[in-house]
Amino acid sequence: MMYSHTFLTKEELEHILQYKIDPLELNRIISAYDMADWAYGDKKTLDGSMYFFHVTRVCKILINELNIYDPEMLISALLHDVYQKIEEITPEIIIYNFGPYIAYLMEILKHDLKYIKSKPFTFGENEVVRIPVDDYLILWLSEHLDNFRCLEITPNFSPVNYILNITQTLIAQSKNSDNVAIKYLITELKKERNKILG
Repeated sequence: MMYSHTFLTKEELEHILQYKIDPLELNRIISAYDMADWAYGDKKTLDGSMYFFHVTRVCKILINELNIYDPEMLISALLHDVYQKIEEITPEIIIYNFGPYIAYLMEILKHDLKYIKSKPFTFGENEVVRIPVDDYLILWLSEHLDNFRCLEITPNFSPVNYILNITQTLIAQSKNSDNVAIKYLITELKKERNKILG
């Protein structure tokens, strides 16, 4: 089976997470999975695979390759493109269902790193302070890693410009990070780039 036609099922996700996180947090993640399944619906990627498969694979990269079990990150991975795919899901709905930080991550993922500096997130008194730049880069790099793994050069499509653009922007912005997950993702992106470009 082609990589682009693989996906993480809800049952697999529940099985992986059932002993890793609190049951209430697992319910939030499964709710995000269901929302993503509904929101992306029958939307397809360029190669004809279901777009929903892509977001589940991004979630799987976080879990299986980065050992990230953080609910905020897994929910954001599942919903990262939802604003662009369906108008009915608004930031207010995301805040109500999943909290303001996830809504913030989903918003900044539509922009570049400069946006984070101009619109910093204010953490509440009882909230765990996070590093939005790291979370942003992990989600973005994971998304593009999944995209790179799906790429094939065909007579009708050449991914060279896309690969070069990602290499010059996101990888360049991330290369000075000390975050282990970000370093891993850069290494994997370069491997996939080299497979295609030689």
